Amino acid sequence: MASESVTTLIIFIAAVSVAAGVSGAMVTSVGGIAGSLDDRGADVAKQIGTDVEIVSDPGSEALSRDHPADGDTDGTDDVVLLVKNVGDRTLLASTDGVEVLLDGRYVPPESYTVETVDGGTWDSGTVARVVVDKTLGTGDHRATIIVGSERETLRFAL
Repeated sequence: MASESVTTLIIFIAAVSVAAGVSGAMVTSVGGIAGSLDDRGADVAKQIGTDVEIVSDPGSEALSRDHPADGDTDGTDDVVLLVKNVGDRTLLASTDGVEVLLDGRYVPPESYTVETVDGGTWDSGTVARVVVDKTLGTGDHRATIIVGSERETLRFAL
């Protein structure tokens, strides 16, 4: 009888030890998953607060012209896009915060400038001017502005 009690006690101790090990591993895994969900939630909240609209008139000649007032005296036309921050948060009005595609081709940051029209910060409701140093030929074109995960495209003809 005593040998059965000892065997049962050993099996019980082994089962409790295994259960403790498994529960410790599960607590660690659940903690890691919870941390990942918190990080992902913060990223999604940031993306939701980011929203822009290209407010340039697609029929306007102002989309492609020389801009001596901006220090552009090379005699070639530039592509000028007016982009309004319609999101909830302040955006970075620089080439670090904005990416540009023209006719499906990536424009390197040294080929365009970004600044707010009023010279201040790019708060909600404020318009930024994106000036791309590129002369476009006649025909149909499209310009895409990417801010964070937000993407806005304007189709226009010259």
